[in-house]
Amino acid sequence: MDLLKKAEELGATFADLRIMKIKELSLTVTEDRELITTNGIDQGFSLRVLYRGNWGYKSSTGEIGYDDVKDAINVSYGDEKTNIIYMPPKKDNVDIKIKYDFNKLIKEKFNDLRKIRESVFSLSDRIKSVNIRYYESHFEKEYYSTEDREIKQKYVISGFSIVAVARENDIVASAYVSKSTFQGYPLEVFDINDILQTLKIRIEGQLKGKPPKADKYPVVLAPEVVGVFAHEAIGHLAEADLAINGILYELRGKQIAPEFLNIVDSPIVDYPMGIGVTIYDDDGIEGRDVHIIKNGAVNEFLTDRFYSSYLGQKPTGNARAEDFRNPIIIRMRNTYISPGSYSYDEMIKEVKQGILLVSPRGGQTSPDGTFQFGIQEAYKIENGEVKEPLRNVGISGYTIETLRDIKAISKEFNVSPGYCGKDGQSVPVGVGGPYVLVENMKVGGIIE
Repeated sequence: MDLLKKAEELGATFADLRIMKIKELSLTVTEDRELITTNGIDQGFSLRVLYRGNWGYKSSTGEIGYDDVKDAINVSYGDEKTNIIYMPPKKDNVDIKIKYDFNKLIKEKFNDLRKIRESVFSLSDRIKSVNIRYYESHFEKEYYSTEDREIKQKYVISGFSIVAVARENDIVASAYVSKSTFQGYPLEVFDINDILQTLKIRIEGQLKGKPPKADKYPVVLAPEVVGVFAHEAIGHLAEADLAINGILYELRGKQIAPEFLNIVDSPIVDYPMGIGVTIYDDDGIEGRDVHIIKNGAVNEFLTDRFYSSYLGQKPTGNARAEDFRNPIIIRMRNTYISPGSYSYDEMIKEVKQGILLVSPRGGQTSPDGTFQFGIQEAYKIENGEVKEPLRNVGISGYTIETLRDIKAISKEFNVSPGYCGKDGQSVPVGVGGPYVLVENMKVGGIIE
């Protein structure tokens, strides 16, 4: 591309250009409102130059020209020590096909959401309010670099969420279900009846369940919780920009968990809700599986061009930006614990007095490896059987200790969707795994 050649003529050792177009639609339906919250197209470019060891940037929604190249050169600033991995020339055109078209009119999509609203209220007369959000984002990306890389990508991420609030006497319960996919119109990808049944179970569990006694228990983590744990407690600590100052960097190559534990971050997974689709990242690098924990040992980290060079590690394809306005930073894609050899039933039967944790409700981790998560669906386990539901459940711990306490991993496996925030940017990700038996975990509840 002539503009990138111009950057080289002006002294840049590397330059790349990202062009992005996102067509977005977002609808919201509540018990008394119906809103089109987003309906439009956002497009623009981001130019990046490496000049005298410093990055320079220029982004805009307008047309790009030679003056933009000069501007990027002129604003380059830093310590003149930036080194990056260079890639061989490559041309590719990626178009991820959908299975279910988005060919309905907006009014027809609203009709689908109204039907869901009616079905939610029919689940129980104790449900007092509902919020249903639908969205679809159509991505078109182009990438060009002075390495003669030309990458084009097209894909769609869509989904919906349902939040219901119920009340019985003095107890107020809130439950949600969220589904997102890269396979097309989400109200056809997923079985609405199954989703409504899940919502009903979670509402009833919050209304009828009792808080557990605060203590340490054997716990079985279901795939949704495992995925959030893998993402929050391991994945962020493995992002190279965070890892070099975190607990995993000094542990690279060391055994920190049982040999049957493997944690992976992948550019694409063959599960409908693996929405962290990143065939090529925003550095123009093809994605590959990153084996963060391999056979129980810290193995490798997620990188961009800079940290691949810094760590002497093969590029991973984890450089992502929310849009053309934002800088590229290291992000996860689809992060999961790999399946094991147990069955779910075998795992439950091994627990005499413990807790089954099915679905998370937010959480946070710290660079030192401490974590805490809320749980919206949980059950008591007694003598190898799943018993009554629990409410107001939370878990906490230290990542390395929790990994060491893993005793079994199931064959059953699933992936859930999410949106991950970092440095003010949000990108779609997949999180997942099997069922995991942890011998000892701190569970919050009633303190006696």
